[in-house]
Amino acid sequence: MRHELERNLASKIEPRVVADILNAYEGLIQKHRALDAEAALTRAGKFVEHVFRALEFIRTGAAPAEIKSPAATAKLLENDTALPESVRMLIPRIALAMIYDVRSKRGAVHVKEIDPRGIDVDLAAKAASWIIAELIRLYHVDNESAVRQEMTALTRATFPLLESIDGEDFVSKNVPPRVEIQLLLGRKGGEGATRTQLGKMAKCSAPRVTEAIKSLSKERLIHQTEKGIYFLTGTGEADLMKWLADHKGV
Repeated sequence: MRHELERNLASKIEPRVVADILNAYEGLIQKHRALDAEAALTRAGKFVEHVFRALEFIRTGAAPAEIKSPAATAKLLENDTALPESVRMLIPRIALAMIYDVRSKRGAVHVKEIDPRGIDVDLAAKAASWIIAELIRLYHVDNESAVRQEMTALTRATFPLLESIDGEDFVSKNVPPRVEIQLLLGRKGGEGATRTQLGKMAKCSAPRVTEAIKSLSKERLIHQTEKGIYFLTGTGEADLMKWLADHKGV
């Protein structure tokens, strides 16, 4: 999807800034999936900076090399009434409140304190995905159907433990087969996956994949269409998120 995102965003934003945004975003998502909260939050901060560079390019036609004060830049954007409402208000406020401020104002975590970085990264990943989806909604060259699919893929829950190497998706840690299937289908989002595809992606044996699919289907956590494509249901997504929350250290 990287190519599609670049093509759409570059219709309005300087291509080098687009590349910086997507590199920071991909780094955030990859570190989130690897459960490396500290590294993910570092990339979240970079993502915010590059988003504000992009918004300044939209506002002025020139992208600054760096953003010294995101809050000050947000004020400049808010005062420019010629800009779309999302560029003026929504994107800057979400970038600040849901990513930058949470990352910057936590302070040191004390020894006996519950570490908040896991939930901070979850919030940052969701907010960053929403920001890119909103920019694509505003500035796109693809047809509306393709853009809707891209937006849906971005704004679905961002699951950890998933990686992609050379175009191959896989779960990076040993988890129960049913959880592995849910994670893989969550990764596929609106595309779904066939039984054959799930068998190739899953690291467990074929009989265990079949058993997991039958169990998940019976519980309505996944759904198979008439075309033979499996999808993670809303109930399945909630069930998976609960399992992940209960097994943060997996």
